Amino acid sequence: MKRRLLLIPVILFQIISCSDSAKKENNQFKTEQLYKGYSTSGGYLCYLKISPDNKVLFTYQTEGNSAYGEHSGTIKAINDSTFRIRCKLTFGQFVCKAPNLDSLMIFVDPPSLIDKKSILVQYENEDLMNQKRMTGSQLAFAFDERLFNEYTPASILTDHTHPITNEPLIVEAVFGSAYDFVQGDEVNFDVVISGDSLYTVEEDAVFQTGAFRLKKQKNLK
Repeated sequence: MKRRLLLIPVILFQIISCSDSAKKENNQFKTEQLYKGYSTSGGYLCYLKISPDNKVLFTYQTEGNSAYGEHSGTIKAINDSTFRIRCKLTFGQFVCKAPNLDSLMIFVDPPSLIDKKSILVQYENEDLMNQKRMTGSQLAFAFDERLFNEYTPASILTDHTHPITNEPLIVEAVFGSAYDFVQGDEVNFDVVISGDSLYTVEEDAVFQTGAFRLKKQKNLK
């Protein structure tokens, strides 16, 4: 009986040890990490934030935000330096061809993604496009052709803010284009973390941005 009782603490110790090692293996990032940089093409500014619970937030944007995306997901180790990121587009804005040229069209899908009433369009002289029509997931702004044309852009103002920089989302509107606010499907890609660098494994590894190389930031704000 005594020998059997002595085995119990040993077994419990082994179970606790295995549990602790599993936790360490599942939570490889002890502190929050933020990486920032550009796509290889130079067209996209990217941020990738990793939380201690292995959650990731990946964002990208072009100049003028004609393409803008926020992806949330998880990161998991493949080996000592390579990691698989699985994430979903939770908020995005992408330019498309205008269905007509007599109004500036904005589409929101799903309609709950952003408050359509909060979306404004401003001319370069800071006046607003006042004639705004909302039908379902669509917004249409009638405009003065003297103030918005192929030579003079406008600005789409929103109450949405970047989840890392807290900067308001302002989109440069170009005549002949329409704008989609959308959510999307899951995207999977692999990255290497080496020293203070984080970069994609393959040239075509990432939806929308292509390959990128980011640097670890000392200031998370």
